[in-house]
Amino acid sequence: MEIKLFNKNSSTIIALSKLFLSMEIQDKVPTFEQLSKDLMVARGTIQNSIKILQDEKAIEILPRGRKGTFLVDKDIEKLIYYANIRNLLGAMSLPYSKIYEGLATGLISSLKNKYQIPVNMSYMRDATQRIDEMLDGRYDFIIISKLSAEIALKRDKPIKIVKDFGPKTYLSYHVIVFADASMDKIQDGMTVGLASNATSQNLWVKKICKDINVNYKEIDYNNVLAAVKRHEIDATVWNRDEINNTLFQLNLVPIYSDEESTDAVLVVDANRKELVKIFEEIVDIETVTQIQKAVVEGKISPKY
Repeated sequence: MEIKLFNKNSSTIIALSKLFLSMEIQDKVPTFEQLSKDLMVARGTIQNSIKILQDEKAIEILPRGRKGTFLVDKDIEKLIYYANIRNLLGAMSLPYSKIYEGLATGLISSLKNKYQIPVNMSYMRDATQRIDEMLDGRYDFIIISKLSAEIALKRDKPIKIVKDFGPKTYLSYHVIVFADASMDKIQDGMTVGLASNATSQNLWVKKICKDINVNYKEIDYNNVLAAVKRHEIDATVWNRDEINNTLFQLNLVPIYSDEESTDAVLVVDANRKELVKIFEEIVDIETVTQIQKAVVEGKISPKY
């Protein structure tokens, strides 16, 4: 599709295209005066930019007298072009478990969308870092646990959960890992391991250890389980999916808690309302979870 982007009004066209992407059909369009104030450009620039979008059939708006003007149709593919959205970049946890591998594979497959927007994924461990970097504009979306998203929302982070993939899509369950094979609960005086750069996981550790007099020891993420095995720490809390019993013959005690959240969620910056609408449309939960399940069961190979 060839569409000429008019340089004189380009920044206003980009802003208006994002606005129309975020709107529903039959939504009332803000007045020229309000748009002029919001975008800090002259009313004439607003009029010219909207006319361009109309002429290119990216939008159709209809005035209804005193009721105002309403959006009656839009071409999402053209609006994406005019919004200057040329690719989408996401971030999720390193795929070091079958569940993560399946989730990454399902996402990449689902995001091969009809609007032909290239989608790339980056991988990093810490959910808090993913949130902050998305809000800094480095990523268009992130995949984190529902628990991490809820914690961020309580801290007034301006994020929006766009898709919830459901229980056990982020992890199966947590376990307490003990160095002593005879232990079945954390006790006073124990040294409990915290993993560096694993904010949400460490919050779960401290939740389990609440009201117990323990000593915390922070260890590099990749060395925590080895520290348990060497008895450098007495216990830690870990994602069961990441523990390979061929390497670690450890005492694992499952955690059963109604507070445990095992959902994976897709999150965007709440201020980028155009992305909320795009991901609502192009990401199919059923496609993602079916592919994830097939990878976990070994029916298909992971590709991400």
